[in-house]
Amino acid sequence: MSGPDIVTAPSLDYPTGTPPNEASPRRPHSISSARRAQANLQLLMPYVYVFVLTVAILILDPRLLVGPGALGAFFSLVAPLAFVAFGQTLALLTRGVDLSVGGVISLVTALLATHLNAKGPLIGLEVLAVIAIGVIIGWLNGLMIVLTGMQPFIVTLATWSIADGIAFAVLPIEGGTVSPTLINALSGAILGIPKSVLIVVGLFGLWFVVRRTRFIRDIVAIGSDESRSNLLGVPVRRQKVRAYIACAALAALAGIYLTVQAQSGSPDAGDQFILNSIAAVVLGGASIFGGKGSAASSIVGAIAFLLIPDLVFALGLTSYWSIFFQGFILIVAVTFNSAVQSRARTT
Repeated sequence: MSGPDIVTAPSLDYPTGTPPNEASPRRPHSISSARRAQANLQLLMPYVYVFVLTVAILILDPRLLVGPGALGAFFSLVAPLAFVAFGQTLALLTRGVDLSVGGVISLVTALLATHLNAKGPLIGLEVLAVIAIGVIIGWLNGLMIVLTGMQPFIVTLATWSIADGIAFAVLPIEGGTVSPTLINALSGAILGIPKSVLIVVGLFGLWFVVRRTRFIRDIVAIGSDESRSNLLGVPVRRQKVRAYIACAALAALAGIYLTVQAQSGSPDAGDQFILNSIAAVVLGGASIFGGKGSAASSIVGAIAFLLIPDLVFALGLTSYWSIFFQGFILIVAVTFNSAVQSRARTT
């Protein structure tokens, strides 16, 4: 099976023209059905993690998930990480990574809590302005990566530091005020369904819309084999830049939502999302070597990652154990993914 939300290189058709020395573009069908099933299994595992964790919490303390307001409160934590995990998936599909998401979030929260807190319709323009800041940072990331050949880790580490520095200049300590219009727009519920839940569902829907687009197919091809993608006419540079622009724009959206939830800004609010987003993507079964992943599975990985503190609370343990168990499940996921990949190579 290929799954409803799974994108891997072997499923791609390269409709970008015929290379000069070939009669027709070759479709990579060499992968066996067994290997494809093993690859799909990695992307289905986060659903298993969520199921197991949810059942355990419901047995130990169901109020954490089904109590009054519990679902909305939980998904208000999931939503910003889901935004960032979605974007990080795009970066990892190209065999890259984006550390600057932390700086983008911090800068957005600092600006919204200090200089961009208008009331009424003007808040829409301010929201577009902070999203544009994310787009510019992503564009700079992608441009430096494709023009200089530098590793994405180094480039995005630098832009993360720059963005964080500007955030501290704008807002040295946590505080500020947030536009009531923005708070009302993103808080509460619609027809009894918390807006945080609707946002996460919307991100799933977005992935199902874009997963078959030329853009996603191209970045998967790039992450799988960049040299071959060039030969097949894939616009490698342009699509890489677009991947980092999309990643940073999604991080900006995460920053907007996070600011509303905290109702204040913080110059280092985004730093925790750097490693957490990578952890969510890894839990989601994406390959850190590029070419395979699903934003939907990464969002489910984010849900699993954030269920762990609830399980720790349900067990009556101190919050410090959350870090331990999050690290433990991450090791389990990495070990499982590595075992599946090793088996796939020998099939």
